[in-house]
Amino acid sequence: MTAEHSSRVLVVEDEYLLAMLLVDDLQAAGFVPLGPFSTLETALEASRRLTFDMATLDVNLNGQWVYPLADELLTRGIPFLFLTGYAPADMPEKFRALPRLTKPYDAPVLERRLRLLGG
Repeated sequence: MTAEHSSRVLVVEDEYLLAMLLVDDLQAAGFVPLGPFSTLETALEASRRLTFDMATLDVNLNGQWVYPLADELLTRGIPFLFLTGYAPADMPEKFRALPRLTKPYDAPVLERRLRLLGG
């Protein structure tokens, strides 16, 4: 997959080391990572100004829930994957059936899940 045809992935993650690993794993899989964005405010702003195909969302960003961004992405029809340690039962009901991957994640599984989203 060439860079001009690679899916652009908005990366929302507040843990620095995990964010850097995630960016590296996405690049290795042929995606173009945008970010990481570590706060809800910066992630929302970036999602409104950048063009991207999908997103990975950490559920808890330094004590702020990512759900306002998830709602926006749903409204805009942009697929995303929750990348979180939270179980579905710990999430609001409307988000429980959405794609999610548990941290710590396995890079090949992450790649497969994102390809299923349309990447």
